[in-house]
Amino acid sequence: MLKVTNLKKMYQGFEAVHDISFELNPGEVLAFLGPNGAGKTTTIKMILNLIIPTSGEIEVFGEKLDNRHHYLLENIGAVLEGSRNLYWRMSPKENFIYWGGIRGISNKDAILNGLSYLDMFGIGDKKDIPVRELSRGMQQIVSICCALLHHPKILFLDEPTLGLDVNASDKIQEVISNLVQSENMSVLLTTHQMSVAQNLASRIIMIRQGQIIFDQLAPSVISSFDQDIYSLSFSKEITDNLIDLISQTGVVEKVGRMEYQVALNAPQKLPNLLQVLASSPITAVNKQTIDLEVLFRKLINQQGVAE
Repeated sequence: MLKVTNLKKMYQGFEAVHDISFELNPGEVLAFLGPNGAGKTTTIKMILNLIIPTSGEIEVFGEKLDNRHHYLLENIGAVLEGSRNLYWRMSPKENFIYWGGIRGISNKDAILNGLSYLDMFGIGDKKDIPVRELSRGMQQIVSICCALLHHPKILFLDEPTLGLDVNASDKIQEVISNLVQSENMSVLLTTHQMSVAQNLASRIIMIRQGQIIFDQLAPSVISSFDQDIYSLSFSKEITDNLIDLISQTGVVEKVGRMEYQVALNAPQKLPNLLQVLASSPITAVNKQTIDLEVLFRKLINQQGVAE
């Protein structure tokens, strides 16, 4: 459906994206994760033809894009974080007419499709209210509705739930999940909210300094991650010597002024860890539940990058 091959972007000698290759399959939700500045948004903008790649190829349904803007408009929808996805002085219905017209959709069909999606999100009664008067969550929903007007086969969502309350975030996740199942739509999702990625994604890619460091199907991500991770809390700041001793049992990360996490090199290292901690100002030791956020932090920190 979407194929990216050896994609690269240089900015005045700085390589923002380095030789990235991946495919997005029909009905797949691909979470494209990484710390700030990793190259996620640059990659998406190259795929959307908003930034010209230094090198590499992008194919949609076997067709090389190469400035074929009409092919993008026909098959892809996008909501980019921090971009003006809507005209705020216009109502949702007026936005549907405008954005539908750009894609060659009649006013009648644009309104019909847009209102259908608004109803799906539960805010159909807001169709005539100026966008600037809607809540942040409602504005994001209208942006997504505009991106869905032409029933795209691929939807790009860049931080779709950023800054939203729990109800709005949950509703967006619910509707996107239903659309993927009912329309076999593919989604490329970027987010810093690991819970959103874990709820929606069928596949996870992690990117660091412009390079892919992890690519795996979501159902097997957590089950394949069998390291024991412990949270450590101390009553005062600990010495570098103690940190070195703890590091002999696993990978140590400081997560607070007096809080640390240690990922054991092997389960058999637990007695060694407890022995080291016995004479320390330890106040709590808790085994951590493994989720996508824990895995993300571990992989990024293993690569020597602070988030």
